[in-house]
Amino acid sequence: MKIENELGYIEISEKAIADIAGYAAMTCYGVVGMAHQRGTDGLIEILSGKHVSKGVKVRFNDKGEALVDVYVILEQAIKISVVAENIIDAVKYNVEKQAGVKVRRISVNVVSIRM
Repeated sequence: MKIENELGYIEISEKAIADIAGYAAMTCYGVVGMAHQRGTDGLIEILSGKHVSKGVKVRFNDKGEALVDVYVILEQAIKISVVAENIIDAVKYNVEKQAGVKVRRISVNVVSIRM
């Protein structure tokens, strides 16, 4: 993503957006950790710390808006829809506030529930 003005330009990588989104998701109540995007093959790896961006996929549409997919592992005995809404709100707020990039869509993929 490249933002230009009269003084020059700022280039923001997909990895930077993924880092912001991953850390924002991890702050939400009920999130145990991030899951690797390939968690659908039966092996689930809990990601934390500097690896949270591996649980986030970021793409940009032709208007420069971010499309974000978040892969999470949640706690047992919580309402998934409420946690997912909190993740969406946190990711949207943090990406738009910190990176100045408009977020078009956020998909929350619950890969597993931790017992």
